[in-house]
Amino acid sequence: MKRAISFLVVLTLACASVFAAGAKEEAAEQKPVTLNLMFYSPELQEQYNDMVAAYKAETGVTLDITVLQADYRSVLTSKINSGDIPDVFMTSAYADNSTYKDYAYDMSNEPFVKQLQPSALQGVTVAGKVIGYPFLVQSHSFIYNKKVFADVGITELPKTLDQLEAAAKKIEAAGIQPFATGFKEFWVLPQTAWQALAPAVVKNYGGYAKFVAGLNDGSLKFKNVSEMAQVFDLLDLIKKYGGPKPNESDFNDQTSSIATGKVAIIHQGNWAEGTIRKTNEAADIGYLVGPAGNDAAGAGIMFDSNQTIRVAKDGKNLKAALAWLNWLTTSEYGKNWIPGKIKQMSPIIGSDAPDSQIAKATAKLLGEKAPGYPWFYQMFPTGTEQQLGAVLQGYCAGQTDRAATLDAMDAAYTKIAKAAN
Repeated sequence: MKRAISFLVVLTLACASVFAAGAKEEAAEQKPVTLNLMFYSPELQEQYNDMVAAYKAETGVTLDITVLQADYRSVLTSKINSGDIPDVFMTSAYADNSTYKDYAYDMSNEPFVKQLQPSALQGVTVAGKVIGYPFLVQSHSFIYNKKVFADVGITELPKTLDQLEAAAKKIEAAGIQPFATGFKEFWVLPQTAWQALAPAVVKNYGGYAKFVAGLNDGSLKFKNVSEMAQVFDLLDLIKKYGGPKPNESDFNDQTSSIATGKVAIIHQGNWAEGTIRKTNEAADIGYLVGPAGNDAAGAGIMFDSNQTIRVAKDGKNLKAALAWLNWLTTSEYGKNWIPGKIKQMSPIIGSDAPDSQIAKATAKLLGEKAPGYPWFYQMFPTGTEQQLGAVLQGYCAGQTDRAATLDAMDAAYTKIAKAAN
């Protein structure tokens, strides 16, 4: 009897130890984690913070977000090379798929992917695999101050280069600066340039993929693209009517100047509206199609989902990172975050349209069959945006003429393309 009792005591204690160990393991598994995220777009810092607080309140999980801009890519590259890869990080789509394919998790089989617009997934899908999460659906073109246009008597919106210059002359004659250039930002120049080139890429060079392939293998050079002339014509026009120091104008100058009516036109995207309204909540703004020389039929806007969220495939918090993306896609807060807080267009199927003038203007232009061009320049090898932007900055600063600029662009592109291969 004593032996039986002793055995039962030992068994009970053993079971208790096992259960206690299991409980500790389960508690450890359920312990709230801290996800490390690395994003750009510092203009969205307030919206990022709001989302972080909402997720913490609902799940107990902390999102530690580092937000950078100008040096973002170099810092991310340094972290990847050192093995200190963030759990979640942001890149562009298209060419960056190849750049980060060895580090990004394949989301193809994640249920939340089925809740995303197929058109938004095209830029992050490679060989049938979805290796990124499309963050925002964005557009960029020329934003104009409606009050300034009305005050100077411009009733027909320009669609060609000549019409845009006529509008600029009328605005300048009224004592208002027509443009804030944004030329201090390297990314503003390529965005402006490639919009002017987009119709020709489709019409004369066999489409985006063939155009980029030609640049990549060297069979096509920028100096042999005759339509680059209309790119320079547009940049010259913006510079001519862009104030005394066009290369010192940055994003903040653009957004504050158009908000107050100090200038009439800027080249930016729908992401700029929130910053504009921080200066003037009642700013009345609209969208102009971007001129492609004097071909009115080719004038359109750039429309795509380019900003991409990627999850580190070997990250220690992989499951937690995917759980956050699932929440961002399916929760009530998550579904409303982009249209409601960021005031931009969301890739989530069935999401509400944002209550913003530029988003509505985008939908209106596309509904009226204005061309909507994809951000084909994101198919260029990673690094070309900044390099070519710097070359164009030199041109706008008067350091190089057109021929020298084209040679510099070709040299920079060739070097990056060879390194990518």
